[in-house]
Amino acid sequence: MLDVSVLPAFLAAVLVILVTPGPDMAFLIATGVSQGRRAAVRGAFGVTTGMTIWVLVAATGLGVALTQLPSALDAIRLAGAGYLIFLAISTWRNAGAAIAEATTAPDVFRRGFVVNLTNPKVALFFVAFLPQFLGSVGENPFGQILMLGLLLQLTGLVADIAIGSAAGLFRDAVLGRRKVRLALDAAAGTVYGALASLLIIEVARH
Repeated sequence: MLDVSVLPAFLAAVLVILVTPGPDMAFLIATGVSQGRRAAVRGAFGVTTGMTIWVLVAATGLGVALTQLPSALDAIRLAGAGYLIFLAISTWRNAGAAIAEATTAPDVFRRGFVVNLTNPKVALFFVAFLPQFLGSVGENPFGQILMLGLLLQLTGLVADIAIGSAAGLFRDAVLGRRKVRLALDAAAGTVYGALASLLIIEVARH
């Protein structure tokens, strides 16, 4: 049996996670302003697909093992930092690109998948926080975690599409202004770089 009594508290926690800035949100905003709404939606589905891996990690008990290995979480942070640096460099290189070039950008679904998979905020939520909402399921939490994970994915997908689409609408308003596109792309690359730096600093502090 699934324990639905935990859902109000779980949804409140999910809301906090969704509105807290992080790599996923930065990626979707950057994708929306540089490549448009359609690209942002593809990126949102990539992010959600990446979350599926974390749901399975938590449901199979691997998450518990990760909490016992701080070095593993640090490795996730470093992997995330490395990929964010890659995105920062790519964004800076293509800053201000012509609209025709921007719409033929690399596979944003894949990028969204990798960004989520290397997002330490998501990793920590699933391996350390999600198990707190097991309720009364006892020693068989697989179904409970799958339910919570699916709920998180659905609400996250809706929020991600909204964020990316809003960024895409903003982009549509400045399509003809190359200087504005250049500034937006440069800002997106800077955000990626800043997030990467923060992750590296976190690892150094441990």
